[in-house]
Amino acid sequence: MRIFWMRRYFDRAWFRSLLVAALIIGGGICGAWISKLVIVSSDRADMRRYTDQVLDRAVDVFAEVDDMLAVINGSPFPFCSTEEISYLRDILFRTKFLKDLGRVKDGAFHCSAVFGKGRKPMPLITHDFETLDGKLIYTKARLAISNTTAPIIGTGHANVVLDPQAFETLKNPDYTFSVMFNPVGMPETIGLFGTLNQGAIGRVRPSGGGRQGSTIFRNVCKKTACVTVNVEVGRLEASAQPMTIILTLFGAALGGALGVILILLRRNTMSMKARLQQAIARKRLTVEYQPIVDIVTGKPVAAEALARWRDNGEAISPDVFISVAEKSGLINRLTTCIIEHVLDDMAAFLVANRNFHININISAADLFDRQFNDWLAARLKAANVASDQILLEITEQSTANSSDAIAAIRRLRARGHKIFIDDFGTGYSSLAYLGELSVDGIKIDRSFTRTIGTGSVSVSIIPQIIGMAHVHHLAIVVEGIETEAQRDYFAALVPKVDGQGWLFGRPTTSAAIREMLHASREQSNATSDI
Repeated sequence: MRIFWMRRYFDRAWFRSLLVAALIIGGGICGAWISKLVIVSSDRADMRRYTDQVLDRAVDVFAEVDDMLAVINGSPFPFCSTEEISYLRDILFRTKFLKDLGRVKDGAFHCSAVFGKGRKPMPLITHDFETLDGKLIYTKARLAISNTTAPIIGTGHANVVLDPQAFETLKNPDYTFSVMFNPVGMPETIGLFGTLNQGAIGRVRPSGGGRQGSTIFRNVCKKTACVTVNVEVGRLEASAQPMTIILTLFGAALGGALGVILILLRRNTMSMKARLQQAIARKRLTVEYQPIVDIVTGKPVAAEALARWRDNGEAISPDVFISVAEKSGLINRLTTCIIEHVLDDMAAFLVANRNFHININISAADLFDRQFNDWLAARLKAANVASDQILLEITEQSTANSSDAIAAIRRLRARGHKIFIDDFGTGYSSLAYLGELSVDGIKIDRSFTRTIGTGSVSVSIIPQIIGMAHVHHLAIVVEGIETEAQRDYFAALVPKVDGQGWLFGRPTTSAAIREMLHASREQSNATSDI
């Protein structure tokens, strides 16, 4: 019902315009939706990589802090001596993420690699956090030398000033981050770097990513370092706006193109239907005949009538126009047109050669149409052609509704026609089903013939098909024989089998078929005279 409704309105201009507009809008929406999926998917991967980069840097920074604190506390030189200050300066020169190395005692700063030794010890500021292993954390200590702040970590008689620019090279305008120190054995973290949570003390966040409001976040920890990275969805969408526009326009263009293609296909189908209808009415279709021969003797015993159509000089494939005829309800008219051509071409010849027959393909609609059956009987009677000289080929698909098909086949056989299943092996019929159909023969599909000599599994099925056909006393025609090897294979299998294919002759005119039979008889007579 829906298909009929579509066909009813498809040819109206307003419907076609509405369809194209709907597909353009739908394509644009799909493009925008896909762009968001791409943005989210791409950003998750980018965010994961970025977070890992920041975390790796944080691990390196805190590892260097631990190493330098151990080295300073293990100094081999007297406390804050000239030798020790030189020692500290040499060590500082080799560090990557530290700004100064200092010595402390009794709650006071005494000397460092940068300042040297002061005139008198300077009292230390109050620390922000103390770890279980005795580390003192200063999250934002003011530096006298630069009037800026930096994190300081100390333990024992040593402390180190961390470079506040340690993560500067990793800054990304799309992301904000926080680098936190996570002391061993403690659930707290201390924010030391980044714009998020700097100086804040909080609980360790669960690792993983998520979304909170308009913010997408990712938390990761490794050793004594934890990192949080945030990104605003609005910032992502703004940065990806060019891609969103491109994909939206592409989706809209694709939707519009699909609409145009559907319209053109519909127009082509309608045009094909109209042209075919006109060709049938004006008898512009022609028929070619392909010989069917006794494989052993090579003698022509029949010919298959094949519909041909040239429209304005263009050869239209039978697969195309027969499909159009079936879908548009023209198949019965097409079949009767072909039968009329066959009788015009071959009626006199068939009357003179009662042992020769013509194979004609009919559709499922023809098979079940009682009026077609009556018309065919009347037409053959008027032409004085025997019913058994018009062999009717049906497809396996025509027999899908078994009970109706069996009844229809029996009606045609009662009128004297022989019924063959065409292209056997490609459709619905099974070997066991052959006996129920009450047909007279089968035509083995060319797909089986092609496998001969190839080692294909399909070759092993051929003897089973032939054996079952003989059990049910069915005649056999093998399609698609193109080589001597294929002919010899089938000739050796059974004493009587007919063949059809380019080896015996391509589709040709009715005159050529008549000449072929005449030449075969003359050759047979000449052989018998010898």
